Amino acid sequence: MPLPNNVLAILWWAAYTVIGVWAHRTLPGIDFFAPGLILSLQEQSGGRTALLALVWMLLAEGTGSLPFGYGLAWYGLLAVMFFSGRWLFEARSFLFMCLIGLGLGLLHPALTLGLSSLAQLKVSLERLVLEGAMQTAAFPLVWLAADNLFPKRLRQDARPL
Repeated sequence: MPLPNNVLAILWWAAYTVIGVWAHRTLPGIDFFAPGLILSLQEQSGGRTALLALVWMLLAEGTGSLPFGYGLAWYGLLAVMFFSGRWLFEARSFLFMCLIGLGLGLLHPALTLGLSSLAQLKVSLERLVLEGAMQTAAFPLVWLAADNLFPKRLRQDARPL
């Protein structure tokens, strides 16, 4: 007997979160939750996406040394990029995901420098630029992998974006 869709969704997103936490620990400075947030915006209800964003923001804010606000600005601007870009691009296109990745790659050093200056923390600009480049490359690839692994039963393709 197959699992009900709600249970399957909870298990899938819980597994994605665990893998994302492990990936964050393995490659610090790269956000593996951002592609999941976009996938959730594409495939799930707004309530589920908001809950995922809240959980992931709390995880990111709790493990970082920057003042509170990085996660809120990061995921808020990610949602703005998605909603403002989907009128011009197909919301599920790889090119659009590459452009969002580029936007995040540029946003990471800017946000980190801004918030670290508020906390009077010294950060390496070279490292931030490298992390931004890695975020640019990783975002569309992680989104593509998550999109391909996302259970077909949970897709809401009939719903307009």
